[in-house]
Amino acid sequence: MGFVIYLLYTSIYLGLIATSFYILGYSKEKRATRPLFAEEELPKVTIIIPAFNEQKSIARTIESISASNYPKGKLEIIVVDDGSKDNTLKIAKRYQSDLIKVYTKKNGGKGTALNYGIARSKGDIIFSMDADTFVEPHCVREMTRYFKNPEVMSVTPSMLIHHPKGLLQRIQQAEYLFGLFIRKAFTSVNAIHVTPGAFSAYRKTFFEKYGSYDEGNITEDLEMSLRIQYHGYMIEYSPESPAYTIPPNKFKALMIQRRRWYTGLMKNTWKYRKIISPKYGDLGIFVIPIAWLSIFFSVFIINYMIIKSALDLRTELLFLNSMNFDFTSAYTMSWYVIERFIFGILTNNIIIFFLFFVIVLGAYMKFATKKVGKVRGLPVTIALYFIFFAILFGFWWTISIFYVLFNKKVTWR
Repeated sequence: MGFVIYLLYTSIYLGLIATSFYILGYSKEKRATRPLFAEEELPKVTIIIPAFNEQKSIARTIESISASNYPKGKLEIIVVDDGSKDNTLKIAKRYQSDLIKVYTKKNGGKGTALNYGIARSKGDIIFSMDADTFVEPHCVREMTRYFKNPEVMSVTPSMLIHHPKGLLQRIQQAEYLFGLFIRKAFTSVNAIHVTPGAFSAYRKTFFEKYGSYDEGNITEDLEMSLRIQYHGYMIEYSPESPAYTIPPNKFKALMIQRRRWYTGLMKNTWKYRKIISPKYGDLGIFVIPIAWLSIFFSVFIINYMIIKSALDLRTELLFLNSMNFDFTSAYTMSWYVIERFIFGILTNNIIIFFLFFVIVLGAYMKFATKKVGKVRGLPVTIALYFIFFAILFGFWWTISIFYVLFNKKVTWR
């Protein structure tokens, strides 16, 4: 029991350190200035949209990116149908023009489709865009401006969820909002280590010098971002560029997605483990180590709290039963539960610290919306996030660790 308490308080200590770091990083980033391309300096860009069985969303995605207000003659859109079995190719070909090129190839995975598009691209900046993503007209222009600095090899947007519906999508919306705040803090110390596959921009010369996407990698976007950091370049964040994605709304689909993400994170972190060193500054000595320690403590504590709560509930019920407690009285039960709840909060330091972190994370999400506009139903979204996310997070990581330890195959579907 003493060991468990030690781990609990260690996690709280790390949480306070991380919270301080994020706040200081965010404050520093707000005062920072960046060299940006002027309108006449903007380079030619290529948007690559890999698509596999995306007949429901491909039209909206193409129309969204076609509406970009990027300078005429400097925008190229390439749709790569990756051997779809539905009407994706047929729908995409309706939009074929001088601006939009549509190709088809044998199914090989997202990485192969992106590389196929890169090989046929004419732009100096390459955007990868999922076929279920859509953006505001100014996003491409604003993100491209950051490539004025020759050390910048990638720029990420503000990833958001469009009109979330249901419990799972609302939880993910809160997670994405929290990610915006963290991404802003990481930018101040060049510690961004994930470029969202749904919509991110890359300098083409990086692909030419260090290779294209790792086609066998289940999280090709994460691998690319770590590769950029590994070679000592920068990844920027464009907070004024919202990109909207449609996340899973079913438990199984979301579990499969997270299993792939977390398994890929473990494997790619191991692949680029040399980044964890003073050579890579705050990224190597703080951000990645703290991230992994946080994951370890989160999984341990969540599983511990679930088991402990179940055992405590059993003990409580046995005790109440032994004293002939009136379970049938709603009035008696309600007051008893309320009293026990208040007593538990006031006498448990861990719960008090947890409530502190709840307030801090809520503030993070509120700040995150400043650049992307009002988010509907934010109070409800935050409440659902704090009630359910920790349990889901622990479950997803437990499953992912199991798959890695037993070398089980992880696929996209």
